[in-house]
Formats: sequence, structure tokens, C-alpha cells
Amino acid sequence: MIQSVKVKNLSLSKDNVRKRNREAGLEEFAQSIAEQGLLQNLIVTPLKKAGTYTVKAGGRRLRALQLLIEKGTLPVDHEVPVLVLADGAASVGASLTENRQRLPMNPADDCLAFKTLTEQFGMSVEQVAIQQVVSVRFVEQRLRLADLAAPIFDALGAGEITLAVAQAYAVTADTDRQARVFEQMKASYYGNQVDNIRRAILSGTVKANDAKARFVGRDAYVAAGGHVEGDLFAAESGDETWTDADLLEQLATSKLEAAAIELAQEQGLSFVTPVTSTNVPYDMERRVHEFHAKARPLTNEEQALVEELGQENDDLVTALETDLADGTPEAQAATDRIDAIERQIEEIDTACKAIDPAVKAQLGTFVYIGGDGQVRVHARLFSEKQVVDLNAPKGKPNGGTGSTGGDAGAGDEADHGPRYSAALVDELATQRRMILVAHLASDPALALDLTIFLMAQNAAFTTSYIRDNSTLKANAAQMPIFAFRDEASMASQTIEDQRQHLDTSWVGHDTMTARFDAFRALDEQARGAWVAYSIAHTLEATLNVPDGARVNGFHDHLGRLLGIDVANWWRPTAQNFFGRVKKDVMLDALEEIGGPILRGRYKDAKKGDLAATCASLCNGQGIVEAEIREKASAWLPDAMRFDGMEKAERVPPRSSFVTGSDDEDPELDDEEAQDDPDLADDDQPDDGKGDDHGEDYSQAA
Repeated sequence: MIQSVKVKNLSLSKDNVRKRNREAGLEEFAQSIAEQGLLQNLIVTPLKKAGTYTVKAGGRRLRALQLLIEKGTLPVDHEVPVLVLADGAASVGASLTENRQRLPMNPADDCLAFKTLTEQFGMSVEQVAIQQVVSVRFVEQRLRLADLAAPIFDALGAGEITLAVAQAYAVTADTDRQARVFEQMKASYYGNQVDNIRRAILSGTVKANDAKARFVGRDAYVAAGGHVEGDLFAAESGDETWTDADLLEQLATSKLEAAAIELAQEQGLSFVTPVTSTNVPYDMERRVHEFHAKARPLTNEEQALVEELGQENDDLVTALETDLADGTPEAQAATDRIDAIERQIEEIDTACKAIDPAVKAQLGTFVYIGGDGQVRVHARLFSEKQVVDLNAPKGKPNGGTGSTGGDAGAGDEADHGPRYSAALVDELATQRRMILVAHLASDPALALDLTIFLMAQNAAFTTSYIRDNSTLKANAAQMPIFAFRDEASMASQTIEDQRQHLDTSWVGHDTMTARFDAFRALDEQARGAWVAYSIAHTLEATLNVPDGARVNGFHDHLGRLLGIDVANWWRPTAQNFFGRVKKDVMLDALEEIGGPILRGRYKDAKKGDLAATCASLCNGQGIVEAEIREKASAWLPDAMRFDGMEKAERVPPRSSFVTGSDDEDPELDDEEAQDDPDLADDDQPDDGKGDDHGEDYSQAA
């Protein structure tokens, strides 16, 4: 009920939810009331003394009125309209609603008010959410913040930390852990960076979407006593943190060991080593010897069957393209038969690559956890020591062809000197090479097979020297960063999967002749995989930058041809980008994402906080409009995009195949090159020390 009450009969309730920032803007507020009057009544509850009331909602209005009375602007007996309510949850809720809708409350007061509604007045989370017109998740977040460790909550109330920092500590409900990390961070230079706090708080914990967590399973983890916490402040609801990392490691190891034992028994392997990781480290592979099984040739019966199946497959494909209508039973039957033919040919191919059980009993492999949480078996086989073929003739334990020395028998007369002079040897070798080149250059099919084979052999025997008498190499490009490792990235895992699935059946042969013939016998897809893998690894590291040794517009062209969407493979974080560039670069990124308004919102932020904000925004975790979040999730720095255009060389390359090229201007001599620094630099080797990333991407001081 609305009634008039003298200001002197009103007092501020201890239940008024605003405890801090009470005096902020009070003078201006009082002046507004003096000029325009009180635009809204106060909410009060009666006290024991008749005619007196305590103000539940409208504390700032009461203090402004009292200030006006003290100054003499209003009379001592000035009356104001009030709404009288019964003391209880309704009055506290009204106070909370009014204060939240006006001058922003201190977050600590906000949180305590929500806690009062649920604990003192017994309201459910859903009821509070309805009363305050907020989501249930928002109420849960405020209640979690209200239960922060005391030092952190006090710091929030005193304005020493921001709400975002408090939320980072509240990722876990463990107040002891919160307090320990808070003490550590107070002495740290970057102690108020949200990302640093979250990492420290979550150190030793695992997210529910982690590969090991998906492998073990939530039910098994909880049944073993594992604790799960919901991350109320994650971008998506339902995100969980598993706090017992040691227990999860034990469960994953035990489950993977069981899978390894089962696989060894099923396939008759000597060993299967479990690796509780998403990849098999290269160092573990180097401790054992990689085994390459030799594929036996097809028998006459198998060869005839393969040819018969191939002809039938071609006939069915022709029928589908010409005679059979789509969707008819006949077309479906033809399609099913083609699938059956493919499976039958694959079975024949697998049989040719089968390993003798006696040899297989000396071999082993690795099992590990895939990114999808499933058991992965390494595609290669390994041996701990030299493999002995029990079926090989005596004196040839590996089934090899024996010595590759001369054809003369043991009783032949020894040769005590060279048969040809060195000059004759060189001349004959040159003539033979010319004849071989002339023939190979006229056989494109064989030349292509040889090209792929030489590159594949180079990739397969990276740690061995093989005399192939060819200058064609496909050595993997050197990384600008020595021993760069990034096994966790999608690109690294994809490359490792590609490597494991290469067909190595040809690698186990003893001679290049045998390896080449076996390689040519592979199907087109298997050989294509080798050339793609070999060529891809020759590419050097480049960037889409304005200038410098790292620029290569042709790589940008390749990226566009391949339809690469970098945002699906790499996202900028504070560690890999934003924390390592100047502040202007970050502000330019924000402006590109959300225009001048978004830039202006953060222009005064400290560099560390700005880097964390940009990283959070670009990883879809920022609290912004949907349109801005979508742009941020796809944003990339120019250097990582594939939209650069190749520029012509300052000095056009010359080719002897182009008619008249010899009549053009001769190449610049040393003096001319020295006169033009740009041209001189083109001839200098890249030692990796130059600033080839441009000024904007240099490390900020």
C-alpha cells in the first residue's frame, strides 16, 4: 500500500543489498531530486515503533533526501511516498531488482543478495531467476561467486579485482585451491590475467572433451570415485572439468593396457606397447626397428581372377552410365556388385601382404588414444631386434639374396688390377647416361613412376644413405624453429595419420630394382599418397606478409586451390599471437571484428588484459553480440591467411627454352647488384635472423 511518510521516520535497512558504492554520484542524484522531485516511491517495511519504517529498496534516494534536508533545500518534516511491504523475501528481492536496474552494483553485493534469497528465504534458483528476470545459469554463476574464498571475495568487493578475474577463480568450487592460487597470483606480474588464472586453477584437471576423458568415459570415471565440476563460466553450458587427473590417467592406462594385450593375442604379435597419448612420440619409434613386409607376387590364379573382376567392374560401370536408370533395382544391384568386387580385390591384395606367422611373432606395434577417444593402432610394425626368417635358406637369416658382389665363383681367378683407365670409365659412363636420358625422356609414364619412386624412397629412408645416382631429392624442408613440435594441433595429427597410412610393402626389398618394381605394382591411389606426402614435406615455411624472406605468393595460390580454411585448423591465442604483438595490432583486430565501437571499448586496457580479451573473443568465448562472435571466430591475422597475390620478380627469370631469351639484357653484375640493395638481398641466404615478419609482428617491448 502506498502512503506518505516523513523522511525523518525512515532508516536504511541492513537487508538493503547495496553495501558498496553508496556515495557514488549522490550529489548529482540529490540535485536531480531537488529539481524534478522524487519520481519513484521507496519500498519499506514497518519497524516495531509505530510510524517508523526501514527502507528495503531506495537507499540512495533516502540518502539523497537526507542530504537535501541537511542542506536546507527540503524542510525537516518533508514527506515522501512509500510502498509498505511485509518483511521477507519480497522486500529483499525488490531491493535487488531496483539496485540492479540502476547504478551498477558492486558484484560482491550482487552475489550476496542472490545468496540471501536462496539461503535465508528458501527460494529456489528457478524462483530467483523468474523474480530477477535472468537465466537460471546467471543465478548459478552469482551463487558460485558468493562462495568464493574469502580473500578473493573481499578483493572483488574492494574493487581490487574485476568480475572476470573473480569468475576465473570460480571455475572450481574448491575454495582451498582458489585461495592458494590467489596467493601465488598476487605476487605475479600477470597475476590478474584471466587466462593465467584459469590455467593455474585448472592445472592438474582435465576437460570432459579431452581424448583421455572420452576414452575412459564419464560413468567409469565417476564410478571409480572421480569428481566432476561444471564450469558455469564457460562459453557453452554443460562444460565440465574432471579434477582427479591422476585417477583418469590410471583408468586410461589400465584400459589401454587391456586393449594392447587383446590385440597382441588376436594378431599373434610379440608385443603391443600402449601409449596414453594422442600420438606415438617419434623417440619411442626410434627405440625399435621399423619392419617393412614384402608383398608376394600374385599367383597365376589370383592374377586371372583380378583381371576377371576388373573387367566385370568396368562393364558394370559402363552399364550404370548408359543403360541402367538411377534408382532402379537393377542399378542398385550393379552398385552393390561393384562394392563387392572392390572388397574382393582388397582381400586378394591383403593376402599378398600377409606376414608369415613365424616372422609376425617377432614383431609388435603401438596402440594409443585417438583425438576422438577411440583406440588407435599404429599402422606400422616394429621389431626389437633383427628379424629372423625361419624359412630362409641357411646362411641367409633374413631371406635376402646373399652377397651382391661379382658374379665370379669362389674358384675364379682373382683380378689384381683395374680393367679400364679412369678416363675411359668416365667417358663410357657419360655415354651410357646420355643414352639412358634419351630413352627415359621419351617415356613419360616410366619417368613419372621413377620420379615418385625416388621421392618416396628418400622419404622412407630418412636416416639411411642409398646410392640412387640421381640428383632428384624430396628432402623435408627444415623448420625455422629447430626441433619444432606441435603434436596436439590438428595439422600435426593429420600429418601423422597420413604418414602411418602410407603403403610400405615395397620398402622391405633388398635392392632398388626390387623396390622399384614393387612400387610400380602398387595401385594408383597408394602411389599418389606417396607423391603427395613427399612433395608436401618439401614446402618451406612462408607467411602472407608485405615483404621479407618468408613471403611467397605462390604458396597463397596453392592454399586457395586447396580451399584451406585456416580458422578450422589454427586459432590465435595469447601465447601464439596476441601476447607477442604490439597493442595497436590487437586494437586493429578488434576494429576489424566489431568496428570502431569494439576498438574503443578496449583502447585503455592493459596489454596483458587486452591479449587475453582478444584470445577469448577469437575462440568464441567472449560475451558479445552473435554477429561479432561469428566474425571473431573466423578472424585471422593477415600473415596466416592464404589471400596474398604473387608478385613478379624484379629480375625476370631466364629460360633456355624461350626463344630469344639470350638476346635480352644480361644478368646484373656484382656492381649493379650492389647499387640496388633489394636485388643484392635477393642473392643472400636466409639465416633466419632477419626481420621477415614486418614491423607489426615484431615482439613488443
